[in-house]
Amino acid sequence: MRILGYPLCKLGALLKLAKATMRIRTSMLINKPPEELWPLLCRSRMDPRIPCYFRLGMPKPVECRLPDGVGGVGQRRECISNRGVIHQRIQKWEEPTRLRFAMEDTTLYFHPCVTAMADEFVLVPVGERQTKITRTTDINVIGFAKLAKSLAMGAGMKCIHRYVFKNWASAI
Repeated sequence: MRILGYPLCKLGALLKLAKATMRIRTSMLINKPPEELWPLLCRSRMDPRIPCYFRLGMPKPVECRLPDGVGGVGQRRECISNRGVIHQRIQKWEEPTRLRFAMEDTTLYFHPCVTAMADEFVLVPVGERQTKITRTTDINVIGFAKLAKSLAMGAGMKCIHRYVFKNWASAI
């Protein structure tokens, strides 16, 4: 049986996904060792170009930083976009291989429907001069049209992950 063109078993999986935390994972190979890539997770500015998907209203990352100037578990991190700021608290700091943080609050337009957002970066050396960087973002969406919002947030976060990785790859 099909509903809206989807087999019933797949539609059920989509509805179940809408009730759970959405997980977005992106990886990229960057031609620098983890020790040279790590500082960009804590202090970096993105290039000024505006790809078309950011022209459609998605927040464009501008800068990430440690507002207190120091990193570590319990310290603050900020992700600044052209549409607002996400204030984060660092939960895991294993320089130069793992960084995890969670949103404390945000001025972005999605704040009424996102109850939680957490990110983790894992940097794995590949040979002597490369790093496989993986970013995992978990987002919990609530409210009306949760499935549609979850899918839109997931697609948007995937674009943001790729944009940031490409910036970091060209910055170093």
